[in-house]
Amino acid sequence: MLFDIYGTLLVSGSGDVGTAMEMTKGDALEAAWEASGVQCAVPADEMIAQFYEVIQDDHKIATKRGTSYPEVVIEEIWEKVFDGPMRRGQIELPCDFDMKLFALEFETRVNPVWPMPDLREVLGTLKEQQYTLGIISNAQYFTPKIVETFLDSTLEENGFCPENCFFSYEHRTAKPGTELYEAAAKSLADQEIEARHILYVGNDMLNDIQPASQIGMKTALFAGDRRSLRLRKDDARMLPIHPDVTLTRLSDILACLPR
Repeated sequence: MLFDIYGTLLVSGSGDVGTAMEMTKGDALEAAWEASGVQCAVPADEMIAQFYEVIQDDHKIATKRGTSYPEVVIEEIWEKVFDGPMRRGQIELPCDFDMKLFALEFETRVNPVWPMPDLREVLGTLKEQQYTLGIISNAQYFTPKIVETFLDSTLEENGFCPENCFFSYEHRTAKPGTELYEAAAKSLADQEIEARHILYVGNDMLNDIQPASQIGMKTALFAGDRRSLRLRKDDARMLPIHPDVTLTRLSDILACLPR
């Protein structure tokens, strides 16, 4: 059984990493500066605009190299954003500054998340029944760490084998591309688990259900959180694909298990 994270294991206003608007991004950046000890003379809104320009430039380069759905490494993006102002003397960083921690400070403000109800119960039962567990998620380095914080234990301790966890930032490719699903299917095939015996659980018809179905996996649309649910009915990229089952609570997964 493979899971998406944002909007499935974690409640998220965006349903994905890096796009929610719980507070304005300018306000979030100023708060992240303060928490990280950063002194910056450039207005926050200008830095945010530069942040998205750098992401777009990174995507264009990756697209030219043949990646259909590129993914960035977020701390590298912030390093590029900080570079110009630092050379101009407009930013001062504390001696113990860590760009990864700064990226986390920003992300937790623009996209606050919390565990989906029944998360521990579901994972505990699946582990107890010896299901092979994995993850396919658009994510940054901090995403699995956030899940582990809520679980008070590592992903591996909750039954997730590292070789079955595929995070977009590690492969620099994102959903709805099929590359992460293909890699997961290959990993599981090496463990003698065929794609048709894999259930993929996610909240997004385009990012989750469609590519998993294309690879031959069974699919479960998680519709238990209205804010995160993405049906994509008007998206031209959607194929006439339907989930094998729709879940209204995460614990509904347990009712799907063989008796």
